[in-house]
Amino acid sequence: MTIIIGIAAVITFILYFLDLKKNPINTKQMVIIAMVSAISFILSLIQFIKYPQDGGISLCSMMPVMVLSLLYGRTAGLTGGIIFGLLSMLNGVYVVHPVQFLLDYILARMVLGLAGIFGNDNKVKVILGSAFAVTVSVFISFLSGVVFFGEFAPAGMGVVLYSFLYNFTTAGIEGILSIGVIALIPLERFKKQIAKDSKAA
Repeated sequence: MTIIIGIAAVITFILYFLDLKKNPINTKQMVIIAMVSAISFILSLIQFIKYPQDGGISLCSMMPVMVLSLLYGRTAGLTGGIIFGLLSMLNGVYVVHPVQFLLDYILARMVLGLAGIFGNDNKVKVILGSAFAVTVSVFISFLSGVVFFGEFAPAGMGVVLYSFLYNFTTAGIEGILSIGVIALIPLERFKKQIAKDSKAA
């Protein structure tokens, strides 16, 4: 199982780099991506609930990367997610296996950049895209829990149920809160400002 997940992770990164080559990021976008990733990291430090093994519920740290994807596209969003994952290591890491590290600290945050997958021209697409990104992110963390953290499951509780409860009540709840905030953000106004800045440049 670990080998299969590792291969899938490598394929994911290969596809990302091919996408990055096809849609290069300019200097201005890179600055924005870096700023947004830093905001996500700062929000992740504000935790309402702290769980063992580095889990918990923070102040909508998923939201900035998803908004980045919705405003600047998939490539920018995925890049922001990777940087967010790398920055999160500054707050300490809990690693039991290299593949687990990739799943929990890189891929789970990277896929938040898929929030714009359905477009951003109406609220329904924005919410669906954000929900898709959160679902994939939580599933990756869930998969990591099943494969690498079964020993922490309480006696009498299956590892699948344990991982589901752990990840849904942490990343899942935070993701739902983030989606709620995104639904309230006036993205159209930001899109118009970005378009105006692009023309001015």
